Amino acid sequence: MSQTSSRAAEPFDANARPEQRKNESIADWLGRQIVTGVYGLGQPIPKEMDFIAETGVSRGAYREALRRLAGKGMVITRTRSGSRVAPREKWSLLDPDVVRWSFESGAPPDWYIRSLYEMRAMIEPPAAAFAAERRTEADLQLFREALHAMRYCDMTEDSWHMADASFHRAILISSHNPVLLSLESGICAAVAYTTAFRYRDMPNPHTRNPVNEHAAVFERIEAGDAIGARRLMTELVDTALLDSKGTTVFDLGLPTLKV
Repeated sequence: MSQTSSRAAEPFDANARPEQRKNESIADWLGRQIVTGVYGLGQPIPKEMDFIAETGVSRGAYREALRRLAGKGMVITRTRSGSRVAPREKWSLLDPDVVRWSFESGAPPDWYIRSLYEMRAMIEPPAAAFAAERRTEADLQLFREALHAMRYCDMTEDSWHMADASFHRAILISSHNPVLLSLESGICAAVAYTTAFRYRDMPNPHTRNPVNEHAAVFERIEAGDAIGARRLMTELVDTALLDSKGTTVFDLGLPTLKV
């Protein structure tokens, strides 16, 4: 995403998603324009009165949408200068909506894909070790259900991507660490959308089902083997990153992640 963009903004259709509140639809539309660089970093977004006149939405709906984006660090609003796209370092890049917009608006930039995997490599292997030490029988059942779905769902379907995310959610839940669990929505969004990208949306999708690698992590967690769980979880995230680098997505020439 550059400071300026030659891409034209897609028109906002106030009636496209009547099942949602208008401010959510506006925030969705603006968020997509921002992550794709239609409104570049530091650039103004549509003025309130111009947007209202063009779309017919209410002033309150537009302002609430801006508040949502400001809460994600994507927009800065000042009294005299209006609303502008905030510097990227201010964005909540792990916010589930930001993750979703980034992937649903086309192939995300290379740095974003890699950064998500680097974050996961820092968090998930230690969380798997905690899970091996602290898991309950109820926790183990969450893993079994996720693995069952991963075995019997098609990898190109959202149901498989959600099952994969459920497995990784189970790791955070089983860690019994409230701070780690607070990252659940962001990490699970990252897992679901990078998985969908890897197995469905990239130019040459991967076809290898990683259920056996997930099952191996579960076996170590079930056995109470913290060292083994951490090692296999590290390998699982590393392999997913290599799958996403693959032959078509990006080639940064950077070393493989090791935790």
